[in-house]
Formats: sequence, C-alpha cells, structure tokens
Amino acid sequence: MTEAHSPEIQRILTSEQRDQFSQDIFNQINNEAWKDAAYANLLGVKTFIRNGIDVIQRFEEASYQKHPEVHSDTDVIYVDSGPGPYSYKMLEPGKTDLDDKNYHKWQWSRKMDRARIRTAYALAAMITSQRTGKQTHDLTAEDFEKFEPFIMYTSVDWQASHIRHALGLARKREKEAFKIPDSKLVMYENFTSKGGEIKPIIHTQDQMEGLQFPNNPDGSKPRRVAIVSHPAHLMRVMHILGKYPDSIPSGTKLQAFPVSTPTAALREYAKGEILGTLATVFKTDRASLTPYANYEI
Repeated sequence: MTEAHSPEIQRILTSEQRDQFSQDIFNQINNEAWKDAAYANLLGVKTFIRNGIDVIQRFEEASYQKHPEVHSDTDVIYVDSGPGPYSYKMLEPGKTDLDDKNYHKWQWSRKMDRARIRTAYALAAMITSQRTGKQTHDLTAEDFEKFEPFIMYTSVDWQASHIRHALGLARKREKEAFKIPDSKLVMYENFTSKGGEIKPIIHTQDQMEGLQFPNNPDGSKPRRVAIVSHPAHLMRVMHILGKYPDSIPSGTKLQAFPVSTPTAALREYAKGEILGTLATVFKTDRASLTPYANYEI
C-alpha cells in the first residue's frame, strides 16, 4: 500500500489539510439560505468550522484501529440513530431504504446505523464481562439480565419500525447468539420538548432536547452514559447539547464513543454535519456555536 492511499493518511488530516478543508466549507456557506446571519458572526463561524474539524479529527484518532476505554460504570449505552437501514436482509415486507431520504443517494451511508448498533452491542458485552469477570463468549442471558447496561436507541419512526422488525428476526434466527433481554433495551421515536410538548423525532436536535435516560434499578441516575456515533455526528451532538446542557443529568459522566467513519464518507459527512450544525445555530436556534464540553472520550 502506498502512502498516498494509506487509510491513516486519508483519515487523519495534516494541519494544512485542515486549514484548506475549513476554507472549503466556509466558501460553501455562500450557497446557504442562512448565510447572512452566519456572515454577521464571521469570526465565530470561522472559529467554529476549524474547531469542528479538529474535534472530528480527535474522534477519528480515538477510533482508528482501536476503540476508546471501556468503563464498568457505564450504565447506559446510547445510540443516536444514523444513516441507512440496519440490514437489507431484514427489511420489512415491501420496504426499501428509500425512507432514508436524507442519505440514500450516498453509497457510503448504507451501513452507518448498523455500525453504531453493532458497536453498542459489543460494548454492552464488554461491560457485562467486566462486571461478571467472565469472558464475553461465556456470558449467559442471565448475566445480561443482571449485569448489562441499558442499550438506548432513539430515531425517526421508520428507523424504529425497522429496528424492531430486525430485532424480532434476529431473536428467531440467532436465539443462542442474541442474549440481550428486552428489559435492557430502550427505544423511542417521540420526545418531550422543553416546553412539555410531545413531538415525533425528526432531527438530532430533537433527540438531544428530549433525552430520557433510564434510571438504574435502585432509582439512581446513570453513573456514566456512552454516546455511540460517528465522529462528525458526535461533533454535532456536542454543539446541540451546548444549547440543551440540562439534558445530561447532574453527576452523570458523559463519554463520546466514536465509531470509525467509512473512508469514502470522511470529508463529505464531516462537511454535511458542520454545515448542518451551522444551520441549526443560525436558522432554528437549536444549537450553540460553543459546544458542550463536559465529556470525555
């Protein structure tokens, strides 16, 4: 493999490449409807873009050929839904991936939601292993029932429907392999706004505003929540949490657990999430230029 085609070279940008990428994204703002509001805060926007790229790169580095540290005090593994259906082999009768209107035109998006869910599943097994002292392949359904953290998944309605269908098929086809009980799975596709309204989840900002983490069996708040997502999306999550910091319970540690981005998606996905976050700041006022900072990787 030549250096020019090395996955690490493509994934981790040099300082000069980050500067150029930042300028490319800034130039594209001129095509957006919210450009006037953004240009009114020129310095803040330019700082946001470059800092956003740096944050995404830090997440990429944390997921490159490894994964972040796994902590036994993780009580909730939160999967913020991503592009693409979980499985083409488990689609509901008559369904296609065309429900994914925002991303289906990009081939690289096809298995991103699947990657997040499978990472959460593996992470749950590792945490349960730490808590029981058993190897992951020796864990039983009873071990997961007693010691596994919650796996929480929030999404738009078509994703929730698909995941429930795929989950039902998986339980039938992989009865011995799939040991996570229903009691440890939390899913919802509606949220309660800060104003008390119940609304369907449409965007990431809905998911962040309406976070409802399950309590531990003793009624206490989760000690640690690991948010599983791709680096560019995690950057966006932190800027939306900057608008809704109370969504994270006091005393709960928040850990970003990045999933490595498909190589073909690296720049396009990062650009889309950065511009999408800026639109959320200047068009809908549901994100902050200053990200939520009380988290670890």
